[in-house]
Amino acid sequence: MRPASPATLPVPMPVNKPEPPPVPPEEIIRRFAAKEDEMFRASQGYGFQKSVRLEEIGPDNKISGQVEIVTQQFVGPDGRRYEKPVRRSASTLQHLQVERGDSDLIASTPLFPLTTSQLPKYEITFQGKQPLDELSTYIFAVKPRALDRAHAYFSGVVWVDEQDMVIVKTMGKWVTETGDVTSPMLPFAVFETYRQQVGKNLWFPSYSRSDETMPADKTTLPIRVIIRWTDYTPAGTQPVSPPGGATQIHPSPVRFPGYRVAATALSRFAESPPPFATRNSCSNRSCLRCSPHR
Repeated sequence: MRPASPATLPVPMPVNKPEPPPVPPEEIIRRFAAKEDEMFRASQGYGFQKSVRLEEIGPDNKISGQVEIVTQQFVGPDGRRYEKPVRRSASTLQHLQVERGDSDLIASTPLFPLTTSQLPKYEITFQGKQPLDELSTYIFAVKPRALDRAHAYFSGVVWVDEQDMVIVKTMGKWVTETGDVTSPMLPFAVFETYRQQVGKNLWFPSYSRSDETMPADKTTLPIRVIIRWTDYTPAGTQPVSPPGGATQIHPSPVRFPGYRVAATALSRFAESPPPFATRNSCSNRSCLRCSPHR
């Protein structure tokens, strides 16, 4: 194990020292970690639909090819998480070949990285305040205190809602002593992920995006993956037994200390404009401001 080296954060941090918040940063960290504990526990009992799109970007900066895969995840009566294909678009990709499912395209990583038990492993520093759509948020830079070959740790930035003291956005990657965590097939590492309020007290991932490049035909090909989670459903309203075609989701081969990755794997994709960070403030299901992903 070695100390983590300084790394460039995925978003620029304030140059000047930020003014201290009304609540001590240590208390904000303690509170949002407790919320992460709550979110993680609650997520184990929810199913959802995941729409994922892989895109190739042409010289004109427009989409030149794509494939979209939609799956449904749910919790079975045995407590295990299962996944069933819903639909898959015809691929128009010109350079990438996606013959199997989407599980090999994106590395599976925990969706709630900063639970209370994980805090001692990180150096978390307050960076200031910033509006995020309709919310007022605190920004914290997160860096692992040490790296090793066997475990992956989150490195990046989190946005914490000033009112609810809950993480509403993350931007970062998972790293080990040997480098960034990616899938064997594609180089996506840094993800910008927004969360949306589910019910009264839960904030679950709703949208995530990553942009990368890879060599193709003696040139560099820009590629993009965008993920959308929708239709979060409590386990009690899901099928009592796995339907035909459903397969169990197995743990990631990458080790994330203290995390159960398989239950909330970040492993598929879709496309849309970035969502608004909002609370559910009205009952109008067509209101994009209050519920952008319904």
